[in-house]
Amino acid sequence: MNKFVQHVALQFIPKRNNNSCLLFFKDYLFKTIFLLSCLLAAVSVQAVTNPLYIDLMFSSGKQKTIFHNLSKQFANEHPDITVITRLHEQEKYKEKVISLLMSGSSDVLFGFVGAQFTSLVALGEIAAIDDLWQQQQWDNDFSQAVKSAVMVDMKHYALPLSYYQWGFYYRKSIFNKYNLLPPTTWQEFLQVGRVLKANGITPIVLGSKDLWTVAGWFDYLNLRINGLQFHRRLLLGKVPYNDERVKRVFSYWQELLQLGFFADRHDQYDWRQSLPYLYRGKGGMLLMGNFVVPQLPEKIIEDIGFFRFPKINEKIPFYEEAPLDVLAIPQRAKNKAAAKKFLAFMARKDIQEKMNQQMGMISANKHAAQGEDVFIQAGADILAQADGISQFYDRDTPPEMFVPGMSAMSEFMKNPDDIDNILDRLETERQRVFK
Repeated sequence: MNKFVQHVALQFIPKRNNNSCLLFFKDYLFKTIFLLSCLLAAVSVQAVTNPLYIDLMFSSGKQKTIFHNLSKQFANEHPDITVITRLHEQEKYKEKVISLLMSGSSDVLFGFVGAQFTSLVALGEIAAIDDLWQQQQWDNDFSQAVKSAVMVDMKHYALPLSYYQWGFYYRKSIFNKYNLLPPTTWQEFLQVGRVLKANGITPIVLGSKDLWTVAGWFDYLNLRINGLQFHRRLLLGKVPYNDERVKRVFSYWQELLQLGFFADRHDQYDWRQSLPYLYRGKGGMLLMGNFVVPQLPEKIIEDIGFFRFPKINEKIPFYEEAPLDVLAIPQRAKNKAAAKKFLAFMARKDIQEKMNQQMGMISANKHAAQGEDVFIQAGADILAQADGISQFYDRDTPPEMFVPGMSAMSEFMKNPDDIDNILDRLETERQRVFK
């Protein structure tokens, strides 16, 4: 026994029986320490045998670092939880996410809402989190558009993390030169295009070698003409592609092609290769997601403006394209209690602020400050006003449909007078996929 313990013991032992009492205290103290050590070891073993497994996807080294630091902060705030965070590169994660979900080896999974997410909910593979949603009062933290994106049959199945806007990026100097304003209606949009084309400027920049850039046009035209519910039903195979309402979408699209608004040979460029049209002043407008901004030269950033896709049908509210990143708990997760604590942590205003400002994304938590980036602020304002959001064609319909679907749309852009054959081709694929 060290001198400090011996000194403390002597303060509580009568002087007249010092030796015998000291022997008794030694024995009692050692037994107590032994029992406490066993208890602490048992608690430690229990924590290690029931860890929290978190699987997150990253698309850049910066995002990987951000997720690593957030996981470390959560572990520091919850020392009673053994946190094991596994960070996966984007393409590899897409290959293994289903096995992680089905195997029960993950407690928290990064994901996207859309057709695949909905089908996994229907199969009972993703846990509902209505109890957590109510406990945390998340109805106060997320907009109706964001909430509806993570709901299936009136139940919540994921925590919204981050999203970004789609819309038109344009050269302000070109618009100023020809006294043009960002259009808010379809007729105004057509007039802007006519003025640009008359002055030798390609109205719409496009790199359709990446087929998803074409799908963005289909999504927005359908959202503006027929609305979100119809769009979702179509992409889930519940409406024929040769329906007259879909034909109307292609008729509006056809008008743009017949007016020669799109860049020549757009099918020979991917989306990045098409950008020089915009920053060299050869093109006026680009429909794209906000991920395009870091690709633009810094010297022209101040000359880039942003506006939402114009209204077409006055009866249809503004629905926007806004792919949403989420966290979900697999139904087979072994540590759902700790998983819910992690979701509560990631929902916090301060956490979403720090994460999304660093990543250049919009925080799903509406109370989080969006930072000083003008495009993020513009996107946040537009999405806050949206009556609903779509996830993008290749998320809202199964892969068996979106691959031939985007191919048919690309073919239409080369042969815009062949609407009926294109729609019949899409309908054949729909019947095959959703039989």
